[in-house]
Amino acid sequence: MKEKSTLANIFYNSFGTMFYYGCQWLTTLLVVRLADYADAGVYSIAMTFTAAFAILALYNTRQYQVADVNGEYSDWTYIRSRYLSIAIAFLLCFAGLCFNNYTPYQWGAILLYMLYKCVEAWIDVYHGVDQKNGRMDYICYSYIARGIMMLGGFCLVLAVTKNLVAAIGSITFMSFLAALCYDRRIAGRFLAKGEALDKDALKKLMVAMIPLVVVAVTNNLSISLPKYFLDRYYGEEALGFYSSVATPSMIVQVGAQTVFIPLIRPLADKLKQNDKKGFVGILKTVGIVFAVLSVIALIASALLGTWFLCLVFEDIGPYTYLFVPIIVTTLLISVNAALFPVCTVLKEIKGQLAVGICGLIASFVSSVACVKLFAMDGVVIALLITLGVQIIIEIYCVYRRMKKWKETEHG
Repeated sequence: MKEKSTLANIFYNSFGTMFYYGCQWLTTLLVVRLADYADAGVYSIAMTFTAAFAILALYNTRQYQVADVNGEYSDWTYIRSRYLSIAIAFLLCFAGLCFNNYTPYQWGAILLYMLYKCVEAWIDVYHGVDQKNGRMDYICYSYIARGIMMLGGFCLVLAVTKNLVAAIGSITFMSFLAALCYDRRIAGRFLAKGEALDKDALKKLMVAMIPLVVVAVTNNLSISLPKYFLDRYYGEEALGFYSSVATPSMIVQVGAQTVFIPLIRPLADKLKQNDKKGFVGILKTVGIVFAVLSVIALIASALLGTWFLCLVFEDIGPYTYLFVPIIVTTLLISVNAALFPVCTVLKEIKGQLAVGICGLIASFVSSVACVKLFAMDGVVIALLITLGVQIIIEIYCVYRRMKKWKETEHG
């Protein structure tokens, strides 16, 4: 099957991802309208509690998988590693619940949502196969179908039953159905038939990915810590207002990050071809496009942010001034997320580990100092400091690798 161009893959990936996560975001709004605030709270608990375990289920192999153009590991090894990481993540999530005083209703919602995230992780490894073969249009179709099925199933079941656990069960079932009937079959076109299990390769891959998993978890914690301290110092209401202002920014973040994901394969190809000029050219082009889109996002946020927030949320007016600063932090999160796969392609694993650990330390220190003094403003300040530290380290890592590449060419 003929590969799609890089620009086509960027379009397909961006459209599909934005559509899917837009549908997912709508469920967080509609749960209040179709049920009540109590169920909205349970839904929030389910998403928050499973976040770290969902990262573990993904095991952060997607970028490494797509960048593996030399075939260090087979596609089946990546798929089997995902089965293992999903099982570990789900068991740890179940164990974690035993240390929390949740009701049976909350237990059901959390475990089913974790199962839903496990299905997403299963689909993700098949998407890695599609992306590696230059066919992100298949990924787009999957996102669109799952977005429609998820939103429709969630709303219908919740409206009829008024039971959040049943509604989460519906999106889990819909996602599993899509994975089994579509994603697995599509990726199967690119997979070798009947490949035996290579236990040594599987073990080697799982061990090799540990630093990247640590980075993913620490990055998630770095971004979450300022909000944790806001809740600790000022209570749930303050966190609720901040989260409401920040919610629309997630669309900007997802949209920005989707531009970079299709570039992993072209960057890996340039590295394999020892084409340093082409590698830098891709980074420059994307950097310019991202800068232009960032300016547009900031202007749109300044002009429409307050109007949109007041339209969607009640009593949010006094806090809408935070929207543009939050958009700035969101764009920096996107830059951080974009530099991460570049470092992965360049095999800068130790550098990424430094990014994760230093970012977590910076987040903790700045959160304790700034959030206590400046409340919601302190969350933004802490995020700016944390992301600044991480981005500087990542840029240094890329610069160091590029310098060594130059020395290799002229040595």
